[in-house]
Amino acid sequence: MRSSRRQRTKTVRKDIQGLRALAVLLVFANHIVGWPTGGFAGVDVFFVISGFLITGLLLRDYERTGTISPRKFYLGRLKRIVPSATVVLLFVIGFSWALFTKTRAVSVTWDAFWAFIFGSNWNYAIAGTDYFNQDAAVSPLQHYWSLSVEEQFYFVWPWLLLGLLVVFARFITVDGRRARQIAATTISIIVIASFAWAMYSGATQPTVAYFSTFTRAWELGIGALVAIAAPLLSNIPRIARTVLAYVGLVGIIASCVLIPTTAAWPAPWALLPVLATATVIVSGIGEEARFIQPLTNPVSVYIGDISYSLYLWHFPAIIFGHALYPQAGSLAYLGIVLAGFALATAQYYAIERPIWKSPFGTGARSGDWKRWWNDHSLPVQRGLVGGMIAMSAAVIGVVFVPTPAPVDSPAAAATPQPISTAIDETPAVAAVNQSVRSALSLTTWPELNPSIDEVGPNSKVDAWVNDGCLALEKGAGRDPLSTLKRCTYGPAGGERIALVGDSIAISWLPAIQAAYPSAEIRVMTMQQCPFAAVSVKKGDGSSLPECDAFHEAVNAQLAELKPTLTVLSQAENSAARTTGDTDLTAGIAEAVQSATAVSDRVVILPPPPQGRNISDCYSAQGTPSACTVDTNAAHRAAIKALKDAVEATPEVRVIDTDGLFCLAGRCPAIADGTIIRADVAHLTQQYSAKLGPALAELLRPEG
Repeated sequence: MRSSRRQRTKTVRKDIQGLRALAVLLVFANHIVGWPTGGFAGVDVFFVISGFLITGLLLRDYERTGTISPRKFYLGRLKRIVPSATVVLLFVIGFSWALFTKTRAVSVTWDAFWAFIFGSNWNYAIAGTDYFNQDAAVSPLQHYWSLSVEEQFYFVWPWLLLGLLVVFARFITVDGRRARQIAATTISIIVIASFAWAMYSGATQPTVAYFSTFTRAWELGIGALVAIAAPLLSNIPRIARTVLAYVGLVGIIASCVLIPTTAAWPAPWALLPVLATATVIVSGIGEEARFIQPLTNPVSVYIGDISYSLYLWHFPAIIFGHALYPQAGSLAYLGIVLAGFALATAQYYAIERPIWKSPFGTGARSGDWKRWWNDHSLPVQRGLVGGMIAMSAAVIGVVFVPTPAPVDSPAAAATPQPISTAIDETPAVAAVNQSVRSALSLTTWPELNPSIDEVGPNSKVDAWVNDGCLALEKGAGRDPLSTLKRCTYGPAGGERIALVGDSIAISWLPAIQAAYPSAEIRVMTMQQCPFAAVSVKKGDGSSLPECDAFHEAVNAQLAELKPTLTVLSQAENSAARTTGDTDLTAGIAEAVQSATAVSDRVVILPPPPQGRNISDCYSAQGTPSACTVDTNAAHRAAIKALKDAVEATPEVRVIDTDGLFCLAGRCPAIADGTIIRADVAHLTQQYSAKLGPALAELLRPEG
């Protein structure tokens, strides 16, 4: 038994363990501090490694036995993957119910269900394409999507390969060499088809492309091709091995540092980390490359050993750590890293390795179990103790440790600040100003409206949620022009108001209704389609041609309505989504000119400053200051673009509304107990309606 164990140990490739370490550290760093910006490519490294190892395992099994045993394969995957993944899922569910809102805890529990059945990637693909639910709180289980992709590949590939070998065996002798030829042909077709689909899907549905198994299969396939070609690659000269290893290593690091976050992913840009990883793997086939200490040193190999558990734990540690200590700064980062490594190490010794190496399912006798226990009993005990200590520390953090005091002192927050430079402060505006000022000084959560369990997509304005007056592109099953014919509010015959723009514009509707209760208000809004006369793409990078047609239809409706007041508004990220040659400022000016030609008066309401999603920053142990943010450069640039565009039309006013949400650049999540935003950008129905009297004062004609 001892010699057998030594032999197995020698077959472990240190460079691949080092690759795993590099991959998990890149992902961890990217998730916790946002650098390297391309650290998400660590997932692509994992895909190539998995494709290589799994395909090599299947082919060796066939060469040794003349068949592929699905039972043996899936039993190995079950013991290796499921126990550790399930422990983390159970922990995350329990912690979420203790720490988060009910709505968010339910969402996390649903995410756990999808993760358990290895369907996370499709769950997140659907959620990511749902504009109504965009900017939802980040799930602590979001990283499970990559495990789902791998497991779906694991489920299909053995059966496909076995089926092909059985079919070919009826006509020819399928030895090990022929089996590799069949596998190479099959996986090459899969790689080409998957890459082509990734290119197409990345241009049309980038979010789906990122999570889809079909667009990721080529990455695992590249690793599989390396495994298939292993016999041909085993005699590479020693010097060439070292060169290949370092070229591949540099390629991986370069892909994480140089490739921008806006690059099309996974095709074609994932080619760099994928091929670089394959190059490193090739360098170690038959004989380990010499002098590649960055991957083969004991620390890298050890982190590679625990990389699966570390990957499972790192993201919950980040999400829960920031939820518990949102203002701890660098100390929070240190605590998150220590917690992630502590939990991963404990789980590796107490759960992952013992179950993986157990004789379960092999028909083992009592002697085999006894030897297994002798080998693993001490590490299991130490792992359990370490895990209990780490879990206890986490529970103490939730129950007993107070959240740091808010960084804003009540005295500073109470200092009077001007709310608007557009007009003199008036009573209703002053009241809102005072509620914002008071919110910045809160040290405990008041009773909230809507309640913390009600806030979310359904707390956006009623015209959007219930009436469907935010037009969708045709692909969503609705004609985007239909809303122009039916979304009218208020009595006819009085003042006629047109509200034009995107989801930010429709978020102002309750305030406009409260400001003008006797007016006829026509809603002309479409998702992600600004009022500016520019072509745009959606937030995920896909095209939105319906927006151009919507602009034309809006102009026709304005000419027919002849509004006494036209209100324009759009999201602050509109500039980043423009396509073609027209810049946003010119597009704003063109839209303003079209509106002034048929309207008695035109005003522009800037987008509210973006904040934190309250579901993401609220915790039972936290304070409102955890959700307070500063106005950012994107918001200031959006307002500047609006003001620059109307310089030639002084009769058009850009209303200064920042004071309805912020004080001296500091923006709370609540005001007077009312939650301001349903997500990071869109107003709740309640807060928008509450702004009615103040907006009436801000919108009154000058002079």
